[in-house]
Amino acid sequence: MPRYSQNFLINEKIADFMADAIEISDDVVLEIGPGRGILTERLLKRGKVIAVEIDQELCDILRVKFRKEIEKKKLNLICGDALKIDFPKFTKVAANIPYHISSPLIFKIMENEFEDGVIMVQREFAERLVAKPGSKKYGRLSVMMYYHGNAEMIKIVKRGNFRPMPKVDSAIVKIKREDRFCYKREILERVVREIFSQRRKKIKNILGEVPHGEKRAEELTPEEICEVAKYVDGLRD
Repeated sequence: MPRYSQNFLINEKIADFMADAIEISDDVVLEIGPGRGILTERLLKRGKVIAVEIDQELCDILRVKFRKEIEKKKLNLICGDALKIDFPKFTKVAANIPYHISSPLIFKIMENEFEDGVIMVQREFAERLVAKPGSKKYGRLSVMMYYHGNAEMIKIVKRGNFRPMPKVDSAIVKIKREDRFCYKREILERVVREIFSQRRKKIKNILGEVPHGEKRAEELTPEEICEVAKYVDGLRD
């Protein structure tokens, strides 16, 4: 069994699709979870790559496979935990993200200055990431993603494209960084957490008399949540 819950992409057409979707031109691409290098090969044909791999055995394989690229400084291979290291500067991102760390890793990536990229995550997670107000899958994850930038699901990837085969399908999501925090981040994060932890209640029954109080969390747009957050913070001043 692979360590760290890896499921390795084996379909080269999917790897081609991901590389093409990033539109690399004189860029430095941060690749998280290169595995055995199927996507890394394609990224290196287009630009420089910073690859972060947690598994030491896979790092050893990648060092041999991409020895020339490492010597030429086209590839910077970092063997470590992507959640714990500081990322070098990059302009694009490509990641095949393990399901169990999807949320913290995506938002760590989004804290960096970069243009855009693609991430592959569990399909259900992707659907929540891109969900819009009114959808059953719209929630805290959707709102916080909106504040960090754009997310669009661009391809479903069936489970048979991986080895070992996971129990669920995956999806490729195109992300573009944009700071949309319309108020104090810590206040927004607290309000989003509060209202979605009690999503069946009306907002007024959670926070008192506030704007849009008759609505429930899933009915509020991120902009309306900003209005609520500003009002709540004003009451606490």
